[in-house]
Amino acid sequence: MADLAAFYTKHFDEIIEATIGVIQANVVEYSKMAREELKKRTVASMDALIQDLRDPQKHAYQQHMRDISYDRFRQNIPLNSVQQVLRSANQATASVLRNYYADDPVFLLEMLDRLHELTAEGMMGMFNGYEDAQVEIISNQESALAEVSSPIVPVYGGILVLPLIGSVDSRRAGQIMEALLEAINTYSADVVILDITGVPVIDTGVANYLLQAARAARLLGSTVVLVGIGAEIAQTIVQLGIDLTGIVTRANLQAGVEYALELQGLAIRPR
Repeated sequence: MADLAAFYTKHFDEIIEATIGVIQANVVEYSKMAREELKKRTVASMDALIQDLRDPQKHAYQQHMRDISYDRFRQNIPLNSVQQVLRSANQATASVLRNYYADDPVFLLEMLDRLHELTAEGMMGMFNGYEDAQVEIISNQESALAEVSSPIVPVYGGILVLPLIGSVDSRRAGQIMEALLEAINTYSADVVILDITGVPVIDTGVANYLLQAARAARLLGSTVVLVGIGAEIAQTIVQLGIDLTGIVTRANLQAGVEYALELQGLAIRPR
């Protein structure tokens, strides 16, 4: 709407000052912010809003609020505080509009309707920004957890140990497979010991992941040794009829390391 864009442009400073006043009065997180910093942020938001008024296809205000709310989420500023900033800007602009167009209620209502539409678009952008930041943080946390729970440890020349901790699903299995194959290449590993002591449940899915890892390792010239199979897991494997053919098994990590050394013609001997 060209008239609302013209109104913003003509009364820009007045709207900015009114908005700052309402924000500082209503939003605790911004109440003590330096006025110049708050003004800078308010001007940037209003510039984006005016762009949308002049060209509705740009969605500049929605994208601006998406970027802002993404940053605020990472700064631990609550969602309702960002919402209140938007409401404050809407309230301040509506107040200035009423001061100038109180005698033309039809025109005033038309402009207020457009103002509320833009605020709704800003809200949508804000929610999207928070969602983007949240998804990113969760993804980073999951990646960090996967690295911690699936460390690949070189214990001797050509021997790697991969202790698995926690449940294994298809996504994590893919990460484990990728890291394992990369480590085999990096360390020129002859033997990989998979320690499943920390895996609470073995089902057909997990067993298939282990078999796939063994086959992939063999293609790279590495032997896979599976250790840490407890009594309960052994019973489950038998009951499910899981075929671990092609995977060497040993009772525990010590036995697995001894077997790996034996394959290389080495052994641990007491002094």
